[in-house]
Amino acid sequence: MTRFLPLLLACAAPAQVLVLNDVNVIDGTGAAARPHMRIVVRGERIATIEDPARALPAGADVRDFRGMTVIPGLVDAHVHLTSGPGNEDQILKTLRFGLMGGVTSVRDMGGDDIVLAELAKIAADPKQAAPRIYYSTLVAGPQWFADPRAKASAHGLVAGEVAWMRAIDPRSDFAAVITAGKATGATGLKIYADLDAETVLKVTAEAHRQGLKVWAHAAVFPAKPSEVIADRVDVVSHSVYLGAEGMNPPVESYEAARRGQGIDYTRSPVDGKDMTVVLRLMEDMGSILDETLFVTNAGKRSDDDPIWRWTVAITRKAHLAGVPLAAGTDSFGNPGRDALPNIHREMELLVKECGLTPLEAIHAATYEGIRTVGMEKAYGTVEAGKVADLVVLREDPTSDITRTKGIVAVIKGGVVYQ
Repeated sequence: MTRFLPLLLACAAPAQVLVLNDVNVIDGTGAAARPHMRIVVRGERIATIEDPARALPAGADVRDFRGMTVIPGLVDAHVHLTSGPGNEDQILKTLRFGLMGGVTSVRDMGGDDIVLAELAKIAADPKQAAPRIYYSTLVAGPQWFADPRAKASAHGLVAGEVAWMRAIDPRSDFAAVITAGKATGATGLKIYADLDAETVLKVTAEAHRQGLKVWAHAAVFPAKPSEVIADRVDVVSHSVYLGAEGMNPPVESYEAARRGQGIDYTRSPVDGKDMTVVLRLMEDMGSILDETLFVTNAGKRSDDDPIWRWTVAITRKAHLAGVPLAAGTDSFGNPGRDALPNIHREMELLVKECGLTPLEAIHAATYEGIRTVGMEKAYGTVEAGKVADLVVLREDPTSDITRTKGIVAVIKGGVVYQ
């Protein structure tokens, strides 16, 4: 249980008092940048945000980032860090790559919880060069566990029978399933596929009763988006799956959808009644949409691909309807291929394709991201009393979201990484 520790250990303890002097502050709430501010960090938390003309605290470690911009640490609300035992070296490289690329927290949406539990415990330490990790326990119908990804995440055991990846049906002992899944240290329940609406309702209610967040695919096949949302899940994933709402009869299974016998988007026009009702229901229920534009864009056949254009249009409409968006990629990034984590591209797509302002995209990738895991009282915005998970940018991204790529330093719990 300690094989990752010597490889991740990166920094000394945080300075007792850290000062970021004369910076512009984008706090992550969507509010405009505040110029010429001083951020004082004591230990792991932000103590004050004040006028830089005030006297400096005695003995402070003063970082002069004059004219630069500070935003909250980024959150990728949809990643898959593990594919089973044996890839530890790649995981470690990916985690360091993520942190140095500005990502201070991730929500893992399905993987090997034995590995994730160890990594999450280590990564909670600010001195470890890794984003904080919040992960899921997963349920699905029995047939889904033939998927090779499920087998790869079962830690050499039987997919569908391990505590963190359980096959369920309407006769399952939901209390026992959730108790076992929660014991892995998971923050939330991931409802993946091949379940009807009644089963989704029962397992969601039990997970909430036991204090877990509930995260689900927007369509659980055969459960439709409106049914999943009405069952009171906290977060739905993949804008592209919202198109299943118009399918009558419903798509019978996840595998059917993958075989091309799935969603006919002409049956779910973005401005039609079905999608209007779904988005209104999301707003009423307070559901968060983890839109995963990056992965849908990566799979498009062309810029005019009708599925991609539908996904963009429904995400734009969701935003205009007041549905909170939490930026998630479903493809964190590869340090051997990518210059930066894909959350930067996700924010670009939100701005350039879906009409968000840069400040709204930053809000989606910070505050709304951390809200998916219920940790918004401690993280997600730049304000006194919160943990100092911050990113220092060379330029203000208010008018150009691509400026989030110009990272000068990342601060995790008061520890500076440069």
